[in-house]
Amino acid sequence: MTLSGNRAPGVAIVGGLAALMVALILYPGGWVVDATSSMDFQATIDAMVENDNLSHGVLSAVILSCLVVSYGILSFWRLSDSEDALLRFGVLLNLFHYGIYILTMGMRHMLVAIAQHQDNIEVDGVAASSEQINDYLVMLQASSGGLHYAFVIVSSMSGVVLGFALARRFDSMNVYAAACWVFCLAGVAGLLNVFIGQQAEAAPEAFVIVSNLVLFVAAFALLVIGIGVMRGERELVPEG
Repeated sequence: MTLSGNRAPGVAIVGGLAALMVALILYPGGWVVDATSSMDFQATIDAMVENDNLSHGVLSAVILSCLVVSYGILSFWRLSDSEDALLRFGVLLNLFHYGIYILTMGMRHMLVAIAQHQDNIEVDGVAASSEQINDYLVMLQASSGGLHYAFVIVSSMSGVVLGFALARRFDSMNVYAAACWVFCLAGVAGLLNVFIGQQAEAAPEAFVIVSNLVLFVAAFALLVIGIGVMRGERELVPEG
């Protein structure tokens, strides 16, 4: 495979991340459309249900974007011909954390679907009451929140491992090496946020804000790494 043939994974990383960021900006109950507190389950549910078509579209876009980015990250597996176990572990961790995020989005898909078709839902052969339906929706939202918490932990660890494994391939510092180190350090910050948030009596909103900030920094660093793959940076693409 020629060097130019390795541009596809870079395009996948850059394009997938761009689509993912746009989808998350448009996420109902998020930053722009009917913005709510992530800790207010009922308000978040109402925002997703009231914008049901947008919710389905955004959730589908997030899932597809995660798959596209995963394809790009999988290309780093071919850098480990020297049996670099750390790099391979980092690739696997990244694929795993995207899997967790996809499951989170799938649960929220189901949440919106239940709200859309609540008149047809039965419990023991009897039509479910509005209170039962609302309980199901809150349960799904809370469960997806638990999955997202696991996503934060695994994604932080994957950033540490993959970022460090890629950074140590560089003999000198340049923008792409710096991006690898930022990716690694963002993972460290994410883990610190989790551990401090567990032990300290901090407001849950603070944990969410810091997590979102860390994920944004990590996404930007990965975007730069993806550009390096597109440009054929020799430390980021396999030889020949």
